[in-house]
Amino acid sequence: MSAAAHLPPSARAHPLRLPRSFALLALTFALPLLGLLSPLGAQTSVSKEYQIKAAFIYNFTRYVDWPAHRFEDEASPLLIAVLGKHQIEQELSSLAKERSAKGREVRVILVSSVEEMAAAHVLFVPVGEEKRLPPSIPHLAGLLTVGESTEFSRRGGVITFTLVADKIRFEINQSAGERAGLRLSGQLLKLATVIRKEP
Repeated sequence: MSAAAHLPPSARAHPLRLPRSFALLALTFALPLLGLLSPLGAQTSVSKEYQIKAAFIYNFTRYVDWPAHRFEDEASPLLIAVLGKHQIEQELSSLAKERSAKGREVRVILVSSVEEMAAAHVLFVPVGEEKRLPPSIPHLAGLLTVGESTEFSRRGGVITFTLVADKIRFEINQSAGERAGLRLSGQLLKLATVIRKEP
């Protein structure tokens, strides 16, 4: 049975669906993801697309290891930043109230400058906000960058959301992750539609 079959009726009716490949890791990735989606009838102004993407982003943190120096101590929170003002911030903040990431508190912030980006551990770059990024994203060491455009991917982002046959999928630039000092788990790599290793 595909992961999409576990979605509530309202989510199954939406044209954007979770990729079939998630069934391969249902116990470790897909089912936690589905549990993060807003419940049927919940009051939210966030589109189903960005509810799903927010859940993806949260689960990405479970499969990435950051350099130890990115955290002051074991009690330091994991910071998820959103570049510019965007509806996904609402959904991410809602998830952060009830969830942790690898035993750490999760905090969600809005950022607009390179200095603010560098303080975060995860950075989501909405379409149209790429212009705020530095010329070379990999210069943001220790930062998991997640975007949704070809421009973001071209600039060297680590994870890029794509839409294939009305399904939300993601590509991984493994080399960009390595340059950022991140360790991406094999489980996460198995779920990517494309894994690129650039020189």
